[in-house]
Amino acid sequence: MTRHRRIRTFRWLILSQMKAIHLKEFWEVLVSRQQAKIVFAIAQKENFNVEFDFEGIKFLASSFADELFAKWFAQFGKVFKITNLKDNFFKNLIKQVIVGRKQLA
Repeated sequence: MTRHRRIRTFRWLILSQMKAIHLKEFWEVLVSRQQAKIVFAIAQKENFNVEFDFEGIKFLASSFADELFAKWFAQFGKVFKITNLKDNFFKNLIKQVIVGRKQLA
């Protein structure tokens, strides 16, 4: 098995064992850093092996995205999965906060 194939297999195993965090169970509007810290703590209990389910989320603010996704990415690399995020604006927002934090480092 090639190195590339082993990495893909390992990544699949990680992603297939992830626990879903359904954000709508907490809030429909994700706006504050405090909300993100709560979600981060929940993910920490799952050893950061989680996927974030955005089904039913009406709004995502940059402060929430920065506190959760950009800090997460800066500390751990991309070890999370995002599902049911259909709004391109929100997808781009998450990408931008991650890129912005990288540029600050």
